[in-house]
Amino acid sequence: MKFTFKNTFSRRNFFILGIIFIVLTLLSIYILSSFITEITEKSNTATEERGFLKKQEVLVQELSHFLEIQKELKRIVEMSNTRNLSDNLKVLSTIHANDSLIKNNWFQINKEHITFVTAKNSPNLEASIKDFAVKNGNLSAYNCIVENKQDFFWRIYYKYIATNGTVIRYGYDIDLKALQTYFSTIDQKALNYAFVFDKKGTILYHPEVKLLKKNVFKITDLRANDTTFTNKNSFSRQIALSEYLGLDIVRYTKRLNVKGTDWYICVNFAEKISNEDVNTVKKYASLIYIVTTAILIVFFYLFTLFTRKNFQEKEVLAQEKNNLLIENEKINKEKALIQLQQLKEQINPHFLFNSLNSLYMLIESNTAVARKFTLNLSKIYRYLITPPVNNIVTVQEELLFIEKYIFLQQTRFTKEFVFSIQIEDENNLAKKVPYLAFQIAVENAIKHNIASEETPLKITIDIKENVVIITNNLNEKQNFGKESKFGHKYLEIIYKYYAKDDFKVFKKDGDFTCILPLIG
Repeated sequence: MKFTFKNTFSRRNFFILGIIFIVLTLLSIYILSSFITEITEKSNTATEERGFLKKQEVLVQELSHFLEIQKELKRIVEMSNTRNLSDNLKVLSTIHANDSLIKNNWFQINKEHITFVTAKNSPNLEASIKDFAVKNGNLSAYNCIVENKQDFFWRIYYKYIATNGTVIRYGYDIDLKALQTYFSTIDQKALNYAFVFDKKGTILYHPEVKLLKKNVFKITDLRANDTTFTNKNSFSRQIALSEYLGLDIVRYTKRLNVKGTDWYICVNFAEKISNEDVNTVKKYASLIYIVTTAILIVFFYLFTLFTRKNFQEKEVLAQEKNNLLIENEKINKEKALIQLQQLKEQINPHFLFNSLNSLYMLIESNTAVARKFTLNLSKIYRYLITPPVNNIVTVQEELLFIEKYIFLQQTRFTKEFVFSIQIEDENNLAKKVPYLAFQIAVENAIKHNIASEETPLKITIDIKENVVIITNNLNEKQNFGKESKFGHKYLEIIYKYYAKDDFKVFKKDGDFTCILPLIG
């Protein structure tokens, strides 16, 4: 099939149509580039917010770590008595003292003297601790900032009353200058920096150590009303001059959700970096606009040459489609052969004859069981001779079938077989498995193992969320003929068709296990 422009357009009409097409295309690109720029700006803002929340999460996690000692203190007190309480508290304090950030670590039992495990060289430290304990003695937990010419600590204090009335006070100081060094090793790859300050504006953490103890309201553009939020998830965003980098930044401010504190966090992003993507998009959008104009002009010149190639590609696609149809037919034939082979294998005359012999014996000895046996046998063969179209059934259907199959086996061999079925969640019964998957696993177990009253064959069907695990103990028959393994091959083909590659059978620790993944 060939296409010529003379059959449809004159040269003049084609030229006019081409000009209109170019104008519309360029206009569309211009509008789209504006949209892309706007979307990029929103994306950058969203990325900044995610980085801000991630930074806050990291700091909250690290700071909250120091407030978890209360649980350990309670456990130590509860497991101690009056004789060993002091020793146990010393052990706990020694463990905490190994943290390089803890500079002062102390405890007090009732009104006894204060025991220091670690203490910074300070002549007024003991007096300061005693005064602190008296002022906050009625509180079960308290933390505050200790700030003077020499010290800059985050002081944490707990009081616990044992069941025998003993009062234990436990406290420690976190060196905020050392904390700055510790935080400098966390989240180093982040394209931002953060600082923490309290309600008075005192900077408690900052990557620039000389800014610690400074008032944030005096050295930055922040104001006290910037820390007023309607709820704990609220935050503010502003463009400001960095007190640290000396350039314009995007600053996010939010209350720091650390229990027992009244602190705030600021996460800062360089505005230049934030706008780089937007400027890059604008530059490339302009370049695309110019290049597209040239491409469209050349396009009309090459259009006739490309038309022939397009038709050739369509012919190739048509051929590929035909090949796919042929391949699909092969798959359908393979499925049909699987179903046919399945019927040949499963409608087993030997099983039928044994079942009829058992039925004959039951008719005279137990008529009620014989009726149930006959009904289950008929339902089994109805299930066997009417396979589903797609070779999969619900777990519920397969479970009902295998229960009838188990009933027949246990009627014939009362004490030789022990079956158990476990269902983790009834909702899993709506999922699907290959048709006759349970029967294949159970029949293989019966066929390949010796079962007796002394050593019964134990088969367990465990239905979980994503798999069904069928397990039996091993007591394999000797000199058993070469296995066809048709059942396992059949299951592999079905699972492969449904893109499931975690079907497994294996022997381990005296058991044989078959793992059937659930479909859907």
